Amino acid sequence: MIDLDYTFFIQLGLFIILAISLKFILFDPYIKNLKKRDEVITGYMKEAEEIKQKVDELSKRFDETVRMAREDARKEYEDIKNEANTERERILSEARQKMAEMIEKGREELVREKENILKDASRHIDEISNQITERILKSTKGN
Repeated sequence: MIDLDYTFFIQLGLFIILAISLKFILFDPYIKNLKKRDEVITGYMKEAEEIKQKVDELSKRFDETVRMAREDARKEYEDIKNEANTERERILSEARQKMAEMIEKGREELVREKENILKDASRHIDEISNQITERILKSTKGN
């Protein structure tokens, strides 16, 4: 068996002094540092979460801004396209109108030319018929 003598109590006292000394010298500062590290990590986690929320919010605003810019660009494109189509139609309409006027002037010119040709032909026909008549008359008189 184990004898309980005074050395046991001395060893027990030394152990208690060592445990108390280690508590103040080693364990308390270690636990204090662990708590500080936990607080720092918790602070960083909260800060990271706040930054993530800000990034998400900025990302949403950016996406909304891009969407609105694309929509504005699409509307501007459609407006320009419609304006260009309107201008094209106006130009085509003017060109058709000028072409119709030119065709009408050409027709009028052709009608005038035709009338002039018919008048000239009529005069020439009269002259030729007079000449033919004179020749026939001359040839019948001479016979």
